[in-house]
This record gives sequence, C-alpha cells and structure tokens, in this order.
Amino acid sequence: MQTLLKNTRAYKLLAADGKNDRFGHAYLVLLDDARNLRAALKTFAKPFFGCEERRGESAARIADLIDSESFADCHFFPEKDKKLVVEDAERIAEECMLRPVEGEKKLFVVCGFDEATVAAQNKLLKLLEEPPKGVFFLLGACVSYPVLPTVLSRVQKLEIPPFDNLEIAACLAREYGADFSQTDYALCAAASGGCLGSARDMLFGGAYKTLIDDAFSLCLGGSASLPALVKRVGETKRKKELLSLLRLVFRDALVYKTSAAKADRTFLRAEEARIKSVAERYTARALIEAQTLIAQAERESFFNAVFPQCLETLIAKIYEIDA
Repeated sequence: MQTLLKNTRAYKLLAADGKNDRFGHAYLVLLDDARNLRAALKTFAKPFFGCEERRGESAARIADLIDSESFADCHFFPEKDKKLVVEDAERIAEECMLRPVEGEKKLFVVCGFDEATVAAQNKLLKLLEEPPKGVFFLLGACVSYPVLPTVLSRVQKLEIPPFDNLEIAACLAREYGADFSQTDYALCAAASGGCLGSARDMLFGGAYKTLIDDAFSLCLGGSASLPALVKRVGETKRKKELLSLLRLVFRDALVYKTSAAKADRTFLRAEEARIKSVAERYTARALIEAQTLIAQAERESFFNAVFPQCLETLIAKIYEIDA
C-alpha cells in the first residue's frame, strides 16, 4: 500500500512541503477506501516528522511508533471503528495547548472525517483555521461532500484518484505471492474500481468471480430477460465494482473489435472468449456510448438512486443503441 501511495501526486505534494519546511496547518486526504484509509494516513503522517524513509535508528523508531499509533507527538482520532464526536474535538482542543514532547511539531490525525458529526466539525473550525504554533492537522475522508464547506475552505485537499488496475494487481501479487494466481490478482484488480481494499476483500471472498459472471450476463443478455436478471443482480452490495466491471467489459470489447494487438491491450485477458462475444454483439458506436452511459449511472448510484432501477435503465439504453 505504501508503494502505491508514495507514487501519487498527493503524497509527493505533501512530501515536497516537508522538504521545503512549508507545511500547511491542515490537510484533507481523500481516499475512497475505508478499509485502508487509517493506514494511508500513517504513511502521510511520517513526512511531518522526517521519518518517511526510515533513515537512521531515530527515524525508524518514530515510524514504528506512528504505525502503532503510540508516538507522543502524533495523535490519532477517533478510536478505531468509532466516529468523531464533540468529546473528541474537545480532547483535541485541550491537547493542542500542550507543547510537543520530542520535537517542535504536534500532529493530529483524524480518520473518517466524512463521518464526523456536524457538531464535532464545527468544534474544530477555529483550530483548523488558526492552530497553535507547531500544531498541524491531517484529516482523512473517503468522500468530501459530507465535510462542511467551512472546513473545506480551511484545509488543503490531497485527493488520491483510483489506482490503476495494473498497480493494484502488482500490489496484491507482492502481498500474497503464490497464494493466488496472477489471473486472480488481475481479475480482482479489474473488479475493484481502483480501490485496493475492495480488491483484497474480493480476493479472499471470491466475490469477483460472481461479479464478472454478472457483468457478462448483463452485456450478453436480452431485453426479455433483463428484468429478471436485474432482480437477481441488482441487490449486490458491490454496486461500484459491478459498474466498474461493466465499463471494463465494454472497453475491452471495443479494443478487441478495433485493435490488431488485442491480447496486449485488454484488461480482462482471462475472459477473451466472452469479450469476443460482446465485441461481436455490439457496434463500435454502442461500445463507445456505453462508457458515457455507465459514467452517468455511476453518478446516479453515488447519490443514492435505487440501484436495480438505475442498472436496468443503463443496460436497456445500451441494448437500444444498435436497435
């Protein structure tokens, strides 16, 4: 995970601020991966104390203490699996008044800020705008829309985009080695929507196999069978991943239909036979327009549209392009 994070523009911007001794007083790290957000914030916390490279005994000690959430000058809130509440904000305000123990900086790391209560966010507003000397804030959230506009105006946003499928597959291979096949890693990465946490969950739960079958069933089905298919598929808890897979299936089908070097340019290489079937069913125009329609469905799904209805409308529109 650290390798993926350190290659992002967000991390490089923060590290550059550290090297130039110009840290902002508050940052908001946006990573749409609830499972790995807290670990990611630990990676982003280390540049504040010059221990990101673990060079020397002292740096290695501080890095280890940050990882275990026990470094005296780096405070993590809230407790794991809890939401930030007013009492936490009050504790932060009190702790801000105390001098750092080991150096000149004190960092407050707040995970899941998008789940913090409105009262807790408001309680921290003044501190985020004008913290005491040497005090810094590193907030973490999966999405920004639940964060108050007044908070957003007081922080520097560090947005981490979805990771590339090849990057996720390589990360899984490094972590789990020969426990799974390269095909498993590639398919989980493809189904993850750029989220490492989702890829890990699907790898161990085998969910990616069902999702891939469902995606191809939707692409290769017909109008008559669509309502029954959506009734079965539409209740999935992995809405984002299913839409990401649909995007990849149509993308790979377009590559297969228009490119001479098919095998070198497709993501779902283990599914060549079914990709070929999708390519043969649709025109290039339909495969291209499907990308726009899926993007629209992703936005609608994000804002709490009824997913089965959203999915049925999406697939019906794609079927109709070549009708």
